[in-house]
Amino acid sequence: MKCVRNGKTDLNKKTMNKLTFLALSSALFLMVSSCGDEKKTDKTLKEETAPSIKPVDPNKLRIAYYYSDSLREGFTFYKIEDGRITKKGEALQNQMISLERAIQELGARYEQYMREETATPAEVQKLENEANRKREQYASLQSNQGAALEKETSETLTALSKKIEAAGKKYCEKYGIDMLLIHGSGGQINFINEKMNVTQSFIDFLNAEQAKMEADMGEKSK
Repeated sequence: MKCVRNGKTDLNKKTMNKLTFLALSSALFLMVSSCGDEKKTDKTLKEETAPSIKPVDPNKLRIAYYYSDSLREGFTFYKIEDGRITKKGEALQNQMISLERAIQELGARYEQYMREETATPAEVQKLENEANRKREQYASLQSNQGAALEKETSETLTALSKKIEAAGKKYCEKYGIDMLLIHGSGGQINFINEKMNVTQSFIDFLNAEQAKMEADMGEKSK
């Protein structure tokens, strides 16, 4: 009987040892698997790419500038668009001035009628109706045509800026210019050497580019 109990005791010890071994093996396996997952996760992350920036040799750097105000007079397309918008603005302003005068005249006449009491009720009513109609016309011009002209002006200036910007890039690429600056009143450049002034050359380039664009558009429309 003692031998049997000893045998059971030995069996229990062996079983416990096996269970302990299995538990340790499982824990070790989980740790290894976890490390493996971390490595896989790390591999999926994109590595940071350093920017490719080449140092500029100041002895070879070519900088030029143009006067922005000169483009208004020299760039033909700019002059055409500026003249068109200006003409529209002047016409609108003249209309509004004419309406203002008419409203003032109607107001003066109304005051005269009231002061002298020389108008019939029908004449006074007619005068009031005319004054109200003129006021409505004035408000309509200001809110509708004025807003439309402001929008057109903004869109035209944006289109011109993009046209000049695109041409400036081509100009620099053609003549090997590294930096093309815009110089003008109220700008950030206080002084720049006149030897770097390419205003006339850039204006000639802009006009040539505009002529090419118009010719291409004409060919495409045929």
